[in-house]
Amino acid sequence: MMRGEKPARQPSWGRVPLEPKEASNKHNVLDPIPGLPFEVFTEAVDEVQRNIKAPRELGVCSALAIMSLVSQGLYDVKSPLGNVCPLSLAIMAISGSGDGKTPTFRALSASVFKYQEVILAERDLEYVKYKAAHGVWFEILKAHKSTLRKFVQRGEDTGKISSLIYEHQEKEPRPPLNLLFLNDDVTVQALFQSMNGGLSSAGWMSSEASGILKGGAFQHFDKINSVWSGDGVRVGRVSSESYQVPDARLTLFLMMQPSVFESFNEVKGDVARGTGFISRCLFCRPRSTQGSRIDDGTERGWQACERFGDRAVVLLKEYVDRCRLGESARKVIRLSERASMVWIDIRNQIEREISEEGAYGWAPDHASKLAENMLRLAAIFHVFEGREGDISETTMRASIELGYWFSRQFNKVFSPDTVLENDASELHAWIRSKGEWRIDKTYIRRHCPNRLRDSDRLEEIYEKLVCDGLIRLVLEGKKGVVILN
Repeated sequence: MMRGEKPARQPSWGRVPLEPKEASNKHNVLDPIPGLPFEVFTEAVDEVQRNIKAPRELGVCSALAIMSLVSQGLYDVKSPLGNVCPLSLAIMAISGSGDGKTPTFRALSASVFKYQEVILAERDLEYVKYKAAHGVWFEILKAHKSTLRKFVQRGEDTGKISSLIYEHQEKEPRPPLNLLFLNDDVTVQALFQSMNGGLSSAGWMSSEASGILKGGAFQHFDKINSVWSGDGVRVGRVSSESYQVPDARLTLFLMMQPSVFESFNEVKGDVARGTGFISRCLFCRPRSTQGSRIDDGTERGWQACERFGDRAVVLLKEYVDRCRLGESARKVIRLSERASMVWIDIRNQIEREISEEGAYGWAPDHASKLAENMLRLAAIFHVFEGREGDISETTMRASIELGYWFSRQFNKVFSPDTVLENDASELHAWIRSKGEWRIDKTYIRRHCPNRLRDSDRLEEIYEKLVCDGLIRLVLEGKKGVVILN
């Protein structure tokens, strides 16, 4: 090339134009669920993951919910400190549309729902017989009362007919037991109403809980907390008779989309956290598997899920049969000596981390319930897997590991650092979606996702994005401008 000549222009193909950097959220790193030494449970979860290819976390949470439901009516667990705890769990799974929430839950709960249908059909037949028997009883009572009136009018002795009426009233046929134990779209009041005079152990479960969380159904956190703690619940009424369910047990399992949870958290989060409801829950927020669910055409088998379902129905049938006989006392499970030492050591470790400088300084409410949730998990695995005697050290250690995994998920959902990082990622993605390199801060405050529009919150997010090297803030006159890096 001669001096003074410009170099020939190079072809543009193969060159990728520079684009703004994407935000990387360190809290979205993979945190797989630990392997657990429980055969029936693990094989069923493996099968669901293999066949449906949904996030494994959804299978684990669905299985735990069913296991809690079928165990809580038969057993309690006694901690090494002497207090007796229910085996009830409260689980909330946050996962996007199309992630496989409903198919996963359906695969693991199918046998339980089928058993529900069977016993409700039996109850309907019993109720028809009850109505006929009660009709006959009532007509006889009317006849006795008519005779009593005649005796009174004539001034005759009423002692014999009065005794006859008392005896007859004691023979009044009782309606068959309400055998509903699975509830979906109900209010808290309707839920406890169904447990009054029926099965005192129930589940409130939904694989699409938007209707429950958005509507007025999900209220009275104090009553849900009371049942979780094993204290029972009293429902006071003005227009009708109040009632009490002193021995209630409730498993709560709600799956929801992220937007539904964020809306719930924005409206009711402070109350739910302040009353202690959130601290009692086990949370999970898995990564989506969409885009990687490649099928090889192999026929799917469901033997492990059938085995899981058969075990669940055995426990449920035992509970229902005992309730029909009027037997309500539950067996109390204890930890072995070595398992007790392990649990006490972990409980003390968690307690030490509740200080302001500790790992749980930001969430003492969550930490205060963590060791008990680990204890409940151990008892549930012990019962469901058919283990004999006291809870073993192996079962306790595995449940502690799973409990810590749920604790990390809680951190992923609620810790201030995580919330700020998620908000920053969301705002950065929104700015990028506008297709501009620069954008006015005033425009952002007016048009960005609604929950991010608070001015003080936006300044925190800007500071975070600047520190991450994703944006620059400049002043153009009096106007603040965000420039993508």
